[in-house]
Amino acid sequence: MAEEGIEKDKPLGMEACLHARQAFAGFNAESVPEESLDRVLELARLSPSEWYFQPWRWIVVRNEAGKKQLESSTHLDVSFASAPIVLICLADPGAWKTAPLQLQDMVAKRKISQEAAQEILRKTREYYSASPQMAQRAALANAYVALHQILAAAASCRLSTYWVSVFDEQRIKTYFHIPDQFLVAALVAIGYAEKPLPPPSELPLQSLVYQEKFGDSYESKNKD
Repeated sequence: MAEEGIEKDKPLGMEACLHARQAFAGFNAESVPEESLDRVLELARLSPSEWYFQPWRWIVVRNEAGKKQLESSTHLDVSFASAPIVLICLADPGAWKTAPLQLQDMVAKRKISQEAAQEILRKTREYYSASPQMAQRAALANAYVALHQILAAAASCRLSTYWVSVFDEQRIKTYFHIPDQFLVAALVAIGYAEKPLPPPSELPLQSLVYQEKFGDSYESKNKD
């Protein structure tokens, strides 16, 4: 729900979005405005991706049967069925195969030169055709960047989100007719929080960041 004294349709700043938490017990019955969902999906569409391949797709699930199926496919106690919307985030390890068309479109729009396009295409084929594992890793990494855009965009619309990456992938792919080539990267429940919970404890910055080499303590140069 909107914070007291603040308009619900007024977007939050980026810093406020980054402080958004998954700290709530479930979602209330309030529906997600279509304009908010469109904003979330549009900002995810604009997410940057390596070599502009956009190796992600989204399935918007609203019906109760589909949400129940997703809830039962997770290994966590997550009330997906209480959310108005659940997004299935898919990663496409084969997206690089569309490189010739995408790169030529960029050349036509004068975003890159023909020489640069040829070099990108050469590297793409060299890296990904030789290593399906690298293609999968790259697709998932780019999909998670888009997932972050979803979370930030939802927070900017004052929506709550809950995402998980532990689930029965094959069961989800079978139920939702997802082609074998795709990976299910994550599930994201979106709605309005029913019951806020205390924020979780977090590790300090020095426990997460190292200086130059792994294990070497990081010290900020900002002395303010």
